[in-house]
Amino acid sequence: MSELTRRATLALGAGAFASRIEAAPAPAHRCEDLIDAIGINVHLGHGGSPYVARFSDCAAALDDLGVRHLRDDIVLVGTEPAGQFERIAGLARRGYRFSLVFYDGLTPGPRVPPERFAEIADWADDGLVVVEGGNEPPVAARPGLARLSAEHQAALFRAVRDAPRHRTVRVAGPSYIQANIAAAENLSASVDLANVHAYPGLEHPETRGAGSLGGFLAAVRPVFGTAPVIVTETGYHTALATRSAHLPVSEALRARYLPRLLLWSYLQGVRRTYLYELISAFDGGDADPESRFGLIAHDGTPSASFAAVRSLIRLFGGRAEDATASRDRIGVVLPVDVPDLVATSFQRADGALLVPVWLGLDGWDRNARAPRPDSAPRPVALHLSSPPRRLRLHRFGDDGVVSVTGLAPMQVPTVAATDRLAVLEIW
Repeated sequence: MSELTRRATLALGAGAFASRIEAAPAPAHRCEDLIDAIGINVHLGHGGSPYVARFSDCAAALDDLGVRHLRDDIVLVGTEPAGQFERIAGLARRGYRFSLVFYDGLTPGPRVPPERFAEIADWADDGLVVVEGGNEPPVAARPGLARLSAEHQAALFRAVRDAPRHRTVRVAGPSYIQANIAAAENLSASVDLANVHAYPGLEHPETRGAGSLGGFLAAVRPVFGTAPVIVTETGYHTALATRSAHLPVSEALRARYLPRLLLWSYLQGVRRTYLYELISAFDGGDADPESRFGLIAHDGTPSASFAAVRSLIRLFGGRAEDATASRDRIGVVLPVDVPDLVATSFQRADGALLVPVWLGLDGWDRNARAPRPDSAPRPVALHLSSPPRRLRLHRFGDDGVVSVTGLAPMQVPTVAATDRLAVLEIW
């Protein structure tokens, strides 16, 4: 964990700190690193789903969203590349990069033999950057399954290492869910990346409860050792009528939480976070969680969450239309005495400094299945290393709309922090 991340983490719930600020600006993260750390799940091999039936619409939605990293499960049929790989290759030629699941035969879906790795990588037309050893294998179900999972993972690791043309592909472990982690074998010698499914349920992204990202990351260390982590599934569903143990939030809360979740995951050191999923593959009604994960509804309607994630990517990955050559870059000194505050800074390629600020609070009443009343804003003073030429404040709304307000250029601007993400853009 970086020093900046440590400070951002300590600031969460830091009401006991004496009033003070950091003595000097901390190094800023790079905006391009955050953008590269965002991915989304798709199902390009699932016949009858919108991913196949309306593929061109899905491709256009991906272009609009701005995500460049996609995760898919291989649906292997016969010995020839199926339509899935025609779609993958087409997207790869447009710059998209894939993490693909090599099913191990322990879960539904045809087993993908590791020895076919090079062939499959060729089908993906240089779009393959990560392979995964299995999707949520149930290794605790009976004796011997953990060994089968480990053997499949070791074979996949060897296949990648033995394919000279594709040696840059990274090997992620299987995505064991919590109930199976204790039964899994140590796979640290057969992975480049640890693999985690870190759904927070109905909890807020910064929770320290059962849905805590830190808890998920710590739990897999005995399996994957010190390997860097990717979160290959996470997100929220909005099936408010469900009786599932995986509880929902409203669409407004999901739009509030997802930009925070992506930033929080990055700050906790996760290399890439794949949201689940682009478009809801099914439409089983408001009681079916699987029908309500998509940032786009089954009928093709984009949600407020889609707009919120798109706005985050555009703000951090874009360039101001009126950008001019930057003078000496401005640094920011962040406060550490504001309760529940999460704040950090990012340097954008066009020279702007972006400072995301929010309160890591729970906004959802699980009993009423409704948003909690808004908490009072908390003033956050940001000490800049030199006077800015221009300040703009971007506030993310629960409807996915981001309002932009010009501020007077001052060296110590104050932002009213709430549990809705705000980003100060500094020139």
